[in-house]
Amino acid sequence: MTQALILQVVQSYKLTELFQRVILTGAGLERLGENSAGLHIKLFFKRDGQQQLNLQHLGKNRHQRHSDEQPQKDLDKQPSSVLKPSSRTYSVRHYDTVNNLLTVDFVLHPDPGVACAWAKTALKGDQVGLAGPGPMRLCNLNASAFLLIGDASSLPAIMAVIDQLPLHASVQVVMELPKGHLPFIDCERICNIKWHWLEQTFTPQTSLLPLIRSLALPLAGVSVAIASEHKTVLCLRQYFRSQSIDRDYLYCVPYWRHRQNEETYHDARHRVMDS
Repeated sequence: MTQALILQVVQSYKLTELFQRVILTGAGLERLGENSAGLHIKLFFKRDGQQQLNLQHLGKNRHQRHSDEQPQKDLDKQPSSVLKPSSRTYSVRHYDTVNNLLTVDFVLHPDPGVACAWAKTALKGDQVGLAGPGPMRLCNLNASAFLLIGDASSLPAIMAVIDQLPLHASVQVVMELPKGHLPFIDCERICNIKWHWLEQTFTPQTSLLPLIRSLALPLAGVSVAIASEHKTVLCLRQYFRSQSIDRDYLYCVPYWRHRQNEETYHDARHRVMDS
């Protein structure tokens, strides 16, 4: 893992009722580069009782999970100053190479976890750690057309990727949002793109699959990306594999699992990605 950085908040503001945008800067951030939009990054947050963000304990024992995956009874025995920070995975929404500014969009959950709570209250000068970016991208840029399927958790990454796709290629976006939230588009592309919005019901067999079938896309040469809730990703991956899509053109990653937090879901997510 590349050395983790400590970044400072430049600005934090609410984009919509569903998203908080945080703009960060700091030494070493230049390694992101101009083509980093949509890549995964790991953000680190100080724990309760810590006066400063402490990254020195990251990766000291490769056989031991981050302390935010340890039982609370074990955490309570350790001084807060020596605990590893809490970590969450996010995507690069935009990186401004001229001004060295990183934009990250956070979903505002009704029951906020550590990252959401931090973003909502972040002030100029507040610190957050960063590791990455990871190398994986959502799409195969050699494709002639693109189908992107996601929900609120992946919408920032999907919009970042959309602006990097060839303008001559056809793009279809299928997006689920929580009940009561309006569609939100924050990308520059306006040609050769069609958006489909659904209420997220966690029943992909009866909601998403009928819509995807109705698109009647010829899958030869189409890059399909599925970045959403665990059950949804598994269901849609099975469907597209049954259509004999080339695996180099199928990207599937579960971002989260309904009624489960990131700590307990961490290992299961990687098993899905590796299978």
